[in-house]
Amino acid sequence: MSGPLAIFICSGNTCRSPLAEAVAGMLFPNWTFRSAGVGAVAGCPASAGTCDMARDRRLDLNGHRSQRLDAELASTAAWLIGMTADHVSAIHAALPGYLGKVGKLGCPGVVLGSCDDPVPGEDVDDPWRQGTELAYELMAEQVERLLAAWAHVFMEAPR
Repeated sequence: MSGPLAIFICSGNTCRSPLAEAVAGMLFPNWTFRSAGVGAVAGCPASAGTCDMARDRRLDLNGHRSQRLDAELASTAAWLIGMTADHVSAIHAALPGYLGKVGKLGCPGVVLGSCDDPVPGEDVDDPWRQGTELAYELMAEQVERLLAAWAHVFMEAPR
């Protein structure tokens, strides 16, 4: 591990969170990034649309395999970052004893508690449900824009 760990969380760990992991790794080399899903089936590749979006950004997701968020994976993370309000709620429900920071990609650098209702910030739309190239492109642009807003967190010197 090259620096503090942040884990991006979505539903199945095949679209949004793997792309966020790859883009963040390119933008913020002083941190380590992983991804997982609250309902992921282990071992699935990134979706074809997400791989296309990664390739357009000179990133490679061909080796990605989905994993489910669990206490062991989360135990060393400084941040668990959900893509939506529902993911933030699922993180708190699944890991009630988690001592790190829980946030949402659309709410940069804000630690969200289990009682934050409604969860503030922008949700990252799931392109899988729409299944169009445009949906994947809009998701990728949204992930890039929201990650840029996390620079004040991820540009800090690792501790």
